Amino acid sequence: MSENKRRDLLKFGAALGVAGAVPLAYANRHPHVRPTSLPYLDRNMYRSNTDVLAHFDPGEERGSKMQMMSIGSRRFLFNRRDVIEVTEPTKPVVINKGAYASGQVQLAFNRKLGKWILMTGHGSMGTFSTKEWPHGKYDNPALIKRNIEQKGLRGVRFYDASDPAKLVLLSEWSCDQGDPKREVQTGSGTHRNYYDGGQYAYLDTGPDNTFTNMEAFFRYYTNGIQIIDASDPAKPKFVSNSWVPGQKQGEEDAYRKWREYGDKTSFTSLHGPMYVPRRVEDGGRYGYSAYGSFGMVVHDLTDIRNPKLVSRFNPPLKAGAIPFHTIDIARLDRGFVITNPEVLNPDCNEAYQPSIVVDVRNPASPRAIAELPVPQPPQDAPYRDYCDKRGRFGPHNPPHLKAPGKADPNFTAYSFFNAGLQLYDIRDPSKPRNSGYFVPPQPGSLDDYLSYPRDTDAVFVEWDRKLMWVGTGSGLYLVTSPLLGKPVLAPMAVKEWSLPGLNVGAA
Repeated sequence: MSENKRRDLLKFGAALGVAGAVPLAYANRHPHVRPTSLPYLDRNMYRSNTDVLAHFDPGEERGSKMQMMSIGSRRFLFNRRDVIEVTEPTKPVVINKGAYASGQVQLAFNRKLGKWILMTGHGSMGTFSTKEWPHGKYDNPALIKRNIEQKGLRGVRFYDASDPAKLVLLSEWSCDQGDPKREVQTGSGTHRNYYDGGQYAYLDTGPDNTFTNMEAFFRYYTNGIQIIDASDPAKPKFVSNSWVPGQKQGEEDAYRKWREYGDKTSFTSLHGPMYVPRRVEDGGRYGYSAYGSFGMVVHDLTDIRNPKLVSRFNPPLKAGAIPFHTIDIARLDRGFVITNPEVLNPDCNEAYQPSIVVDVRNPASPRAIAELPVPQPPQDAPYRDYCDKRGRFGPHNPPHLKAPGKADPNFTAYSFFNAGLQLYDIRDPSKPRNSGYFVPPQPGSLDDYLSYPRDTDAVFVEWDRKLMWVGTGSGLYLVTSPLLGKPVLAPMAVKEWSLPGLNVGAA
């Protein structure tokens, strides 16, 4: 089926508010080969309006989230538990391998303490489907038992990262508020979090074993928002929990009113994190959250102990995937945010979920103004539709919010799994345009599905040096584009960061 015809079919399904436009299979941990699927993995590289200046750790997994710190003109990228010095960007070097636990990273300078603080998150295992158990937890209750009995921290760790070559553990926090040293804790732990070096950290968590009204088959727990006081990272303190009514056991009346109730498919959970563009202690007010099938949720944090729901942006439901995975709030000064989903099933075995440009000039009444265009394959690719290229096709991550320099008001980029890195011209937010791409060779082996479906996973942009770090299953790539500007390839001190007050006072 051509991409245009497929999109027309999906639009019809969206108009009905159902998932019936595309046959939905539940299994997301193995392929769903189509008659037109490639019988091999594509090892070619494709570029448009991009150049590759360096390739670090070729052949190794370098997806996952990235964060950056600086000391003078030296810069350090935190990725997959390693600290990589990128002061000379074309010559990255690991200076601290296995420096911290977990790929969930949030790094910022705490001005009050005069230290760089790293927060890492630790969560529960998935209840993923297999060919034997295609409905995950619904087919195999032993997966739920495994979640409940899982050992280890379910929460966050704080480190002093002021010396990136020698991190020092400061504290552990269990999201159920119990002793973090317990062998077995409760709840989901965390999946994606936010910390900017200020007084508060915002966690994505199911804080105890009652948070289980999760329709999706691949997770047991459903997550809400937990706020903790991290002004002293060595002694974090609980502030508040908030969630959508119905997420907890004992809230069945509210649960039965959900449009997702009983579908055993929808991601009825915060994906996270809650992004807070201006610190509450500095007069900030709003937090923006990607809340799965519940949409984009905006909270008023004036009373930090009782976050108040301001609005929910919630288009018609297309079951499957994670419809709201991340909210890019980097251009609030232009009056809009960009929401994006995460596709879960390979080979387009679920409805395509769009990335949406949302007008938030009135936070109480967000409205859609456009969708980012669906990427089309390069002319010289051996497929005319990314659905025929093996793996997952869809957006995953925008550039990480906290970064050196100010985010370009007119340009952005998204990691797109098997479609690589996709570049967008957002000069006119009502008419965004695809303006280039970088598609790396696919990693892994076709007979090992889990070796290739996250082939382009994340992107970190140094806005001031005009550099893009692209995390893939075949290494970390340094990518540039004339759309972003002329790159700076020399050491350079950071003069400002991407958010007000972020990393002020850092050397």
